[in-house]
Amino acid sequence: MTNQVAATPARPEHSINLLVSDWLLIDATMDNHVNSAIDGAVPSGSEWESPGDARAETGATRPPAVARLGISIRQAGWDQIPGWPHDVEGFRTWPAPGQTATVTLTGVQWRLVVVALRHWAAVAESLSDAEVAARSRAIATALVRRLTERGRSPESP
Repeated sequence: MTNQVAATPARPEHSINLLVSDWLLIDATMDNHVNSAIDGAVPSGSEWESPGDARAETGATRPPAVARLGISIRQAGWDQIPGWPHDVEGFRTWPAPGQTATVTLTGVQWRLVVVALRHWAAVAESLSDAEVAARSRAIATALVRRLTERGRSPESP
């Protein structure tokens, strides 16, 4: 199984510069979303399917499409953001305050990021974690604004 989602004319890529600290929240959110999708706790509808997903892989159980897409998003961040620590100690000093990075994802990947941030903001709010809920919503809103400015609405497939 590959963790990359190929850009094609039907799936163009979009680059967004953001705070690395915001990406860390996105990465953690995608981790929650992937694990919940595998457990069947979040919707895994056909809107997340890629061309060719219908073919069966022999000898392997495939995770739901939304989980595979979430994994590809996390991998893209790891691959594209320089200096990503490889152990817990590294996160004590990384990222530097205000450090930014440009992350390039396909439109469907950005859409899942926005959907997951909003979903987990609602979960955080239900657990009385207003700070995480507000931050997740703020990041989702900023992503929607930036993508819309580029002519891509993450609100639709």
